[in-house]
Amino acid sequence: MKSIDKFVLVLVASLALLLAGCGGGSSTTTPPAPPPPTAYEMALTAINAATTPAEAQKAYDDVKGQVTATEGEQLQQAIVNRTNALATMARQQVQQEDLMAATGAVDTSDLSTQELVDAARAAIAGLRQAIDDAVDVADTSMYQSTLDAAIAAVDEAQGGIDTATRRTEQMMGLSDASGMLQTALAALSGSTPTQAQLDDANAAVTALKEAIAAGADLTDAEKATYVREAANAAAPIDTAQMAFDDAMKAAQDKADMEMMAMAAKLYTAIGDGPLGGGRAAAIETATGDNEGKLRVTTATGATPTHLKVDKMAMVDPLHGWEGSQHTATVETGTNAGTYTAQMYANVGEPTPGAKFNSGADAPTLPGGGTAVVGIHYAGFALDDTTNAATIGSASGNAPNTASRISSPQFVHSAGTHTFKFPEDNPTGQSVIRFPGSSYWGVAGTYTCTPGTANACTVTKAADGYTLDGGAEWKFIPGDPNARVTAMPDSNYVVYGWWLYEPATGDAVVSAFADLRGTVDTATIAIAGLNGSATYKGGAAGKYTVRAGAVNDAGHFTADAELMANFENETVTGTINNFMGSDGMSRDWSVALGASVLADGGAITGDPDDSTDTGPQETTWTMGGTADSAGGQWSGNLRAVNASSGVPQVGTGTFHSTYGNIGRMVGAFGVNLEE
Repeated sequence: MKSIDKFVLVLVASLALLLAGCGGGSSTTTPPAPPPPTAYEMALTAINAATTPAEAQKAYDDVKGQVTATEGEQLQQAIVNRTNALATMARQQVQQEDLMAATGAVDTSDLSTQELVDAARAAIAGLRQAIDDAVDVADTSMYQSTLDAAIAAVDEAQGGIDTATRRTEQMMGLSDASGMLQTALAALSGSTPTQAQLDDANAAVTALKEAIAAGADLTDAEKATYVREAANAAAPIDTAQMAFDDAMKAAQDKADMEMMAMAAKLYTAIGDGPLGGGRAAAIETATGDNEGKLRVTTATGATPTHLKVDKMAMVDPLHGWEGSQHTATVETGTNAGTYTAQMYANVGEPTPGAKFNSGADAPTLPGGGTAVVGIHYAGFALDDTTNAATIGSASGNAPNTASRISSPQFVHSAGTHTFKFPEDNPTGQSVIRFPGSSYWGVAGTYTCTPGTANACTVTKAADGYTLDGGAEWKFIPGDPNARVTAMPDSNYVVYGWWLYEPATGDAVVSAFADLRGTVDTATIAIAGLNGSATYKGGAAGKYTVRAGAVNDAGHFTADAELMANFENETVTGTINNFMGSDGMSRDWSVALGASVLADGGAITGDPDDSTDTGPQETTWTMGGTADSAGGQWSGNLRAVNASSGVPQVGTGTFHSTYGNIGRMVGAFGVNLEE
């Protein structure tokens, strides 16, 4: 039967029952019971009521054989839907619990400290994350409201804390700046301030004013004390500045007076005439204590004075020439006074040292002693039996003074040190030993056999040590083949200036150029040379300029250049790029007039006047304006090259004047420009 026919029959039956009821009577008819649920319906109900996926699956499995294929597919889909629903409900539960826990962790009841604010911010971050994670919770508005309220409370509290922090920092900044100012002001009182102290005080005032301006969170009342302090600092700083200015002016006035006195002294000391009058300086060549020293003669007939190198004074090299300062003080006699000189030398590399026991010829040692038989390069030869050699004895067969002696047990400043045997000499020693020492740069051991005094003495001398003449001294090298100290170059050319300041009377200034050793090993045949050559190097000397209230005096350094014309046998030169004693440049130059270049290398005489055999003149230019020729200059070309015949080095002295306001004297040293 078709389903529509069933529907019509059911409808007719229902109408008949309705009409029967309306027709009266007291009897009623019980409606038929609904049909029992099908297996499909019971399984579907059970699946939708299942609390676990397993229960849902079991509900299907129980009716699997009682349902159609279509109903089976529908029940399986229902299982999937129920499983998904159960998972969603589980997530909702977890997310709901997380939301509640995160909400409970947010506490904004006390946000009085930064630590509490930071803790609240951490809890807020947790609640925000819980809200973001609650994707299965339908409504999170309540939690969002809690979050928003907490954020507002924390931000407000943070603002208050930040303000309080800034206030504290600003007050500390004011206090620190105030302390620095008070310290700086205290340093200004009691004595003449320095420029650094004034700078510190002004910087402290500036720092305090900056701290006041930076106190934006402070009240005017809180800053008032510091504002007054900054304003009140002006008076003591101004007072200190005036004291400083007065002191500077006084110091400048004193310096001006001293410069005026020096300018006047050097004006007289240099003089306006040519160099000469017995003034001279040269390297001492005679053997003995003065060998190699600068010998200064201040005037005709004066006894020469030997100057020692001042090892504490640093003189910068000049165009590769080694600089040194030399001094002497004479207490009494006609030479009494102080001597100062600066010298520049083209010293070459030292000669490499030979082996200690090389057998080379022995040099004459400091002190003037003579070498004993068998003494070799280092001062002695080793004894084959004792492996030692005598370096000083009472018999006089070796020098008792040596500059090559070194031992940490010897005296190092001045005086005498005595070495003795141990008390009562219990071991019967006959020799005193000094290990950890050196002689001529070779490590080893000194021994001393005492004389009648039963002791050995070492006395600090001008050059090294003086050994006890009553004892026998020996040295045992640690390695007989060790190299001795290299021998310094003893063949070189020098130039420089010297100043003599007597105990009474006028000072004397002059310049010098000299050589040591065998620099000129061959005759310079100028007449046989052709072409020209240029020589460049440095110059140094003393100067004075007195132009009204302006005084300038001291020593100078400069560049020097010679131009030699071998065709007409003349030479000219220029001294320029002057640097004064204050280290500042001077707008000067000195022209060295054309002079005869004689055979042999001497520079002297006017090439245009055969009767003039004296030094040629100089011309001093100052500030672009040249003075008339005057003064003098002379020199020598030296150190001929054996193959070319051309001199390699030139030295000389010069004197120049500028009207009645300027005088200078100096010397130069130049090398051939290849």
